[in-house]
Amino acid sequence: MGELDLQTFRLVAAVAETGSVTAAAERAGVTQSAVSQALRRAEALIGAPLFDRSRRPLTPTHVGRMVASRADELARAAERLLADARAAAERPGRIDLRIGLVDSLAGTIGARIVRELADGALALTVTAWSGLAFSHTRALMRHDIDAALTCDPMEGLGSVERIVIFREPYVLIIPRTEIDAVRGNDLQAVLERYRLVRHSARSYAGQHIERHLGRMGLRPPRAFEFDTSDALVAMVATGMGVAITTPLCILQGAAHAAGVAALPLPGTAFSRELLLTTRRGDFDDLAPRIAEVARSMALLHALPPMLAIAPWLTPEALALG
Repeated sequence: MGELDLQTFRLVAAVAETGSVTAAAERAGVTQSAVSQALRRAEALIGAPLFDRSRRPLTPTHVGRMVASRADELARAAERLLADARAAAERPGRIDLRIGLVDSLAGTIGARIVRELADGALALTVTAWSGLAFSHTRALMRHDIDAALTCDPMEGLGSVERIVIFREPYVLIIPRTEIDAVRGNDLQAVLERYRLVRHSARSYAGQHIERHLGRMGLRPPRAFEFDTSDALVAMVATGMGVAITTPLCILQGAAHAAGVAALPLPGTAFSRELLLTTRRGDFDDLAPRIAEVARSMALLHALPPMLAIAPWLTPEALALG
């Protein structure tokens, strides 16, 4: 799979602002061909059109608006990167960071985050662990780790600092062959017809989903539970049931994603946040920079494939912190 670079984001934003490939090319100081190629490359990677080409001036789709709106964020991140690089050059030694990564993050963009923390401007000496979110909560409190990229907000722990990385909605995934049978049904009807493949009750996502179902008065029988998202997606892809999960979790199960379809969750929507958590007083200066690295990696390497999985997602539903 290709990647979206900063210049591609800038060109998409220029077309969105000017409504014209020609005007965008003039503003950016490149050829019209370069702008057109950038648009095609971005649309091929995301798997959805960024502009309505039947209208003049060119009008961005909701996906196009989301991509264009991130261009300024990336430009600011690049400026911070330069400042961090200069600061790192002035530091005599490297800082050690022990960080926990929730499985869905570790299995998708975790390696990119760790590499950027270690080899990028911050130049940290990184030790990373993956696992369920609750295990990182305990590890942080025991001082076994310094920080966690987690979906557990660690509510009730006043000694914890939290920075939101991004928010993603829970969605319904079904076997791709069942789209016509499921579309338009409420959640109760879906769960009466299909078994629910669950995230483990030991996981934050599993408990979060069970609370949501309880609020809706739904108590589907227990059948299958999994700690890892790739196993959950595989079960749905092979027709063993349906699941409530998130776009990032589907991305973790990318090997099986072609066999599933992601639909908006019927009924009341709910979402989870991915956060950076640290102990208050520890890493106070570095935590915002670590969060920015994670946010940038999500923007560049998670958002495009997540939109390809669920192109109906809106900027409001899938938002960076």
